Amino acid sequence: MKINAYIKQAYPFYYEDLKKVFILLCCMSIISFLFSYLFEPFSMNQAEHKISSLWILILHAFIPIPIALGYLFLLNKTVKNTSHWTLGKEFLHLAHVLFLIGLASFFLRDFIYTNPDNWSFRYFWEEIRNTFLVGSLILVVILPLNLERLLYRHFNFLNQIATKSSITKKSNSIHINTPIPGEQFEVNIGTFLFAKVESNYIEIIYSSVTGFEKLLKRMTLKEFEEQLSSFPYVFKVHRSYLVNLQTIESISGNAQGYMLRLKNFSEAAIPVSRSKIQEFNRVFTNYNKK
Repeated sequence: MKINAYIKQAYPFYYEDLKKVFILLCCMSIISFLFSYLFEPFSMNQAEHKISSLWILILHAFIPIPIALGYLFLLNKTVKNTSHWTLGKEFLHLAHVLFLIGLASFFLRDFIYTNPDNWSFRYFWEEIRNTFLVGSLILVVILPLNLERLLYRHFNFLNQIATKSSITKKSNSIHINTPIPGEQFEVNIGTFLFAKVESNYIEIIYSSVTGFEKLLKRMTLKEFEEQLSSFPYVFKVHRSYLVNLQTIESISGNAQGYMLRLKNFSEAAIPVSRSKIQEFNRVFTNYNKK
């Protein structure tokens, strides 16, 4: 049960910026090459080599780059809501990447070795096993350490601020234009809680005497955000969420970022994405001091 709860913990989704992923993969490949070249952790029968040992090490070190990059590119395209990403999903998909790398190493055997048993199950298992032995450093060491680092950093900040918002609530109405003629509407910032992306629409949530109500409008979150730019406490905390900081009731932290609980809205917490944390800290702290 403890393991199940642990792997369900929120974890950052790092694969939206593929340029940074590519740079990281290149660094890991260089380290892998240097480690194999200097320490020779796996035995090699040079009598079976079709190419030099140096080129074999280079292939094994750098072939993972296109494989991992291609997989993570597709993963980034298919994951719609990164706020639901967990440590368990991170483990699972990195294990898929390691398996594909091991599979590629197996298929390369005929190019590298003269051994007539290249296509045997024994060598298939050996390539998969060796790949996971190298990759286990990421799966069982780096991921948990990174999770604890993120939790410590986020909780450290949360301990320094009041989790009950002391921002003075202001009541202001603003006229909102939409791309659809005749669908203009008014937003009262005093009751506005947050807006979120819903397919080609945005869903606007605001408090009411009965709790909260929803308004669905055909416009982008960016268009809505731009028209609320005169209210600096309306802040985009996530690519899919725009929140009125005046309405924050409490803040909790996880490895992905923060989760916001809003007054008069108990259905779900609002995520603050990892890339927005530093700016959120600054804006929220400044307004809490006022």
